[in-house]
Amino acid sequence: MELLAVAQHFTSWAPGGHIKSKTSYKEDMDRYFQDFQDHRAIAAVEQLAQAGFTHDAPVGFMLHHGDPPELEQKHPYSDYLIGRAGGEENLMLLANALRDFAHSTEFMRFYEAHEALYDIQVGEVKSLIEGNDYVQVLEGFYGESRRSYGVILSPLFAGGYGITVEAEKGYDIYGVLGPCALRDARVTFACLDYIESIMLHEWSHSFVNPLVDGSYDRFKESERLFEPIRATMRNQAYPTWRVCLYEHIVRACEIRLRAKLREDFDKGKFLAYQEGKGFWYVSQVDSLLDGYEAHREEYPTFGLFAPVIAAGLTQIPVEDLPERITTFGGPLDAIFPLADKIYIVYPTGLDEEMAQQLQGEVGTFAGFLSSAEIEPVLLSDEEALDIDWRDKIAFIYATPGANALLERLEIGIPMVFADGAICVGEKNYGDEEVSFVSCLPNPFNLKLPFAVMVANRPEDLIGASLRMMSRRSWNADYVIFSGDEVLETGRYHKDGDTWSLTTQERGGSDAE
Repeated sequence: MELLAVAQHFTSWAPGGHIKSKTSYKEDMDRYFQDFQDHRAIAAVEQLAQAGFTHDAPVGFMLHHGDPPELEQKHPYSDYLIGRAGGEENLMLLANALRDFAHSTEFMRFYEAHEALYDIQVGEVKSLIEGNDYVQVLEGFYGESRRSYGVILSPLFAGGYGITVEAEKGYDIYGVLGPCALRDARVTFACLDYIESIMLHEWSHSFVNPLVDGSYDRFKESERLFEPIRATMRNQAYPTWRVCLYEHIVRACEIRLRAKLREDFDKGKFLAYQEGKGFWYVSQVDSLLDGYEAHREEYPTFGLFAPVIAAGLTQIPVEDLPERITTFGGPLDAIFPLADKIYIVYPTGLDEEMAQQLQGEVGTFAGFLSSAEIEPVLLSDEEALDIDWRDKIAFIYATPGANALLERLEIGIPMVFADGAICVGEKNYGDEEVSFVSCLPNPFNLKLPFAVMVANRPEDLIGASLRMMSRRSWNADYVIFSGDEVLETGRYHKDGDTWSLTTQERGGSDAE
C-alpha cells in the first residue's frame, strides 16, 4: 500500500486523495524519490487516475498482489477492477510499471528505513482497540463470516476504503485507513471513535454491497429519494442511488455495531451527524433495523432482511422532511459536501504586517478547498456586505468587533463575540490566546451552512486552518483552541427558537 501511496504522491490525485498536513514522512518521501518523478509508474498511475481509476480501485488492485518488489499477482483481477481500468491489459501494464519502480528506486530500502514509524502507528492502534472482539460482533450482526479481516494503516491516505478480495476458500476483507490526526511531525491513527467507526464501516461494505446488488430491482423502486440529495452525494463521490444505498445502510449498521460494543454510546448523536452530512434517510434505515434485531429467528442473516429494507425505503415521504434536514445542523465537516463554492471573508482594518500574514492564512485555506474541488472566492468584509447570501456558503475570519459582516449577522448559536472577548455558552474567554471555529445555519437560508473562525487577537488566526486538519475537530459543531491545543469541542441543540450546547471534550491535543 505504501508503494501505491508513493506513486500517487507525485500525481494529481494526491492533493485531494492524500492528507494535506505536512509531515516528516512526506518530506522523506520527497527527498528519496525526487529523481524518479518521471518514471513510467508515476505516469501510469496518473493516466489511470485521469480515466477514473481512483478511490477504492487502485487500493483494491494492490491487494491482489504480494509485497514489492516482486508484486506477484496472488488473485485474478475482479470484473469490477477490469471495468474500472478499461481492460485487464491496463492492470497488467500498471503492475509491471510498479514492479520496475520498486526495483529502480530500491523501494524496500525506503520502507525498511521507516519500519520503526510504522510499528509505532500499528502499536498505538492495537493498544487502543485491545479487548474488543469486533469480528464476533460483526459476524453476529450479519449472520455471516469471512475468511479473514484485515486493517491496513496508510500514513498518506485521506479517508478509508473497504476492499473485498475473493480467495480460493472465501473472502478476505480489508479496511484500508488513513490517519485521524497529527502528533508532532507525524500522523497517528489512535483516535478511538475514528478507528472503530471506519474499521467497522469498511468491513461492513463486504456484507452490505452484495445484498444491495442482489436485490437492486427492489431497491431501485426508492430511487426518487436520490434527487434531493444528488448534489450532496456527488460531492462526496457517491454519484448514484445504488452507491448511496450502500452508504446509508452501512452507516446505519456501523452505528448499531458500535452501540453493541459500548454501553454509553449515543446512537442518536451519530445518526444526526450522518444526517448532517447529507445521508437524510439513515435514521429511517435504523428504524427498519429494529425489526431485524427483534426477529432474528425469522431473519438469521442480514441478507434475508435486505428486501424488508428495500420495501421500507419506498414508503419514505420525501416531501415531508423534518427540521433537522431542512435546517443545517452541523457538524463542521458537513459543510464541504454541500459546497461547490465557498466564500472566504476576511477582516479589513488590520495593520499592514498582520494583513499580509492573514492573506497567507486565507490563501492556505483556499488551497485546501481547491484540492477538495471546491472553488474558493476571497472577499473582504466590506465587499461581503453587498453580497446576496441566500444561495451561498461563507467561511468568515474575524476578531471580536473586527468583521463588518459578522457584526451584522444574527447567528443564532449560543456564542457572543464582544470587544476583546469570546463568550461560549456561559464561559467568557477574554484577553486569552484563544481561537474559536464553529458552523451555523446561513442566517439568510437555513438549509445552507456558514462557518466562523474568530480569535481574540488577529495573530491567533494565523495557522488556524492547519489546526483544523484533524478529523476530531471537523466532527464537532465548534472547537475552541489555545494555540494548537484543543480546549473544548461540542455540539449544538435547537429546541424551537432556543439554541443550547453540549461539551464533548475538554483539554488535550488533536491527536488524542
